[in-house]
Amino acid sequence: MPEIIEKNDGRFILLCFVAFFALIIIVNSIFIYHALSTHSGVVTKKPYETGLAFNDILQKAKTQPNIKHKVSYIDGVLRWNLPITNASVIVSIMRRVQDGQDFDITLQHVGNGVYEAKPIMPLSGTWTAKLKATWDNQQFQTSHDFIAK
Repeated sequence: MPEIIEKNDGRFILLCFVAFFALIIIVNSIFIYHALSTHSGVVTKKPYETGLAFNDILQKAKTQPNIKHKVSYIDGVLRWNLPITNASVIVSIMRRVQDGQDFDITLQHVGNGVYEAKPIMPLSGTWTAKLKATWDNQQFQTSHDFIAK
């Protein structure tokens, strides 16, 4: 009985090779599309200038007055206890994980160095409050992370 010999010309190997690289190209294309369409990567509007000014920010932090204070966010009320009664207090509330939700509020003095406001939070989650008090040509700044429900 004659033996049947199959002709092996390498088409299957070539097809597997091309299919492998086609799959790699398709997966990489999906990753590139999602990387470019989900976040621009820009965190600040002028990153170079902000980086150059960082030493100035550190110097201002060293020269600000040493004040004992306490920041709290309880039951939707942002409260800052300061030993200063005539300050103008502005708070920038920022969401780290999403752009476009940041806003500023002014804390009102309610007595005995307590400043408070009830910000309306657009979303629940972790927020950062950057507090800035100004009085008698002096400034004091701090930040506080809190969770809004």
